[in-house]
Amino acid sequence: MNDSKKDKKPIENTTPEETSATIMPTMLDESEEQLEKKRDLSAIIPHFDEGTSTAENSVELISKDNSLKSDGSISIATLNNEGEVTLSPNAKYPDQIDIEERKKEQQRRKNRKNDKFKKKKNTKAAQKFQNYVAFFSLLTIIFVGGFAYWFTHRKTEMDFQPLTVTVELGEALPYQTSSYVKPGVGDTVDELQYALDLSSVIVEEPGEYNFSVTYKGVTKQGKVIVQDTTSPTLEIRNVTIVEGQTYDASTFVENCRDLSGCNYSFQDAETDVKYTTAGSYVVYVVATDAFQNTTTKKASLIIESQGNVHVYTKHTGYDWELGYEKDETYDLHFAKFRDYSLLINGTYEEKMIYQDEEKYNKDKTALTGEANYTFNDAEKTITHKTAVTVVGSNYSHFEDIEPYLIKEGFTEIG
Repeated sequence: MNDSKKDKKPIENTTPEETSATIMPTMLDESEEQLEKKRDLSAIIPHFDEGTSTAENSVELISKDNSLKSDGSISIATLNNEGEVTLSPNAKYPDQIDIEERKKEQQRRKNRKNDKFKKKKNTKAAQKFQNYVAFFSLLTIIFVGGFAYWFTHRKTEMDFQPLTVTVELGEALPYQTSSYVKPGVGDTVDELQYALDLSSVIVEEPGEYNFSVTYKGVTKQGKVIVQDTTSPTLEIRNVTIVEGQTYDASTFVENCRDLSGCNYSFQDAETDVKYTTAGSYVVYVVATDAFQNTTTKKASLIIESQGNVHVYTKHTGYDWELGYEKDETYDLHFAKFRDYSLLINGTYEEKMIYQDEEKYNKDKTALTGEANYTFNDAEKTITHKTAVTVVGSNYSHFEDIEPYLIKEGFTEIG
């Protein structure tokens, strides 16, 4: 039967004289062994279980005392629906428990539990100790390794490093030793302790050059890079030509300065093809050096009609008193109106050609510094060129200028 049931019914005796009876296990076995244990089984009482699914119910002997409980239960009788009780034949006690052995087993379990707890506690303590040991061992390894690394990699005075020095083409080299070397220890370079050799460096030629630095008998090599990153310095001039004349980018260059040279081009490569007819134009001239540094400047181009430009020349033979012969040129530009042509601009050039070098040098000395004079020592010539807006006695019309120039001995050449 299920011993979880709480309801218990007394067994009714079939004998009329007794209405109920309590059946003790000792009633079934009166042996000497059982009599000795009778007091231990006195707590066992019959138990009626109503939870069975059969028509008949059984009565079991169970113990309420866990420490005295037997290893099981027995059915000693059955009770039918009419309340009739039938004793089970050959009912047999379950095996009885040896209480002392039970206590010893409980003690052993308790000891095992305590041993397990102690072992677990000891294991945790050992693990904690191992963790501490591992931690301090790791710290020791890190410290020792770090010290060894520092010791083997620490810098000394002999660990000085030559630097790579960059200078612009044509510039002077730095004169301080600290510009060429980084000391092994500290930040200050003792200028007297280091010896520099820069003899192989040529600042006028771009390139890479080696230099040497010596400190306490140790010599190391450094590098000087001479580079050109400076754009040319370009000065331009405006140009006026006659229709039909040719020109290029250099025609507009007054001056260009760069240590690696200048090359000229138009920003628009088609400029000299597009601008050929009479008119006023803006052009862009580009100066490029040998290292592709560029400078771009704007210039003005005026192309005049051939009928509006007149050039007159005159040659005067050698004058012994003056000491030179002379060529004169008028380059005159006119604007055409309905019935006359007006002088817009022009130049007058006077070139003096000397035969006597002494006379040439004397006049050159006297005229040096004067505006609009140029000198050619190889040809011994002095040229004076000025701009004109009128010719002769304030002539500004072509109809007045041309007769005057012809009268003065000038001949038109274009």
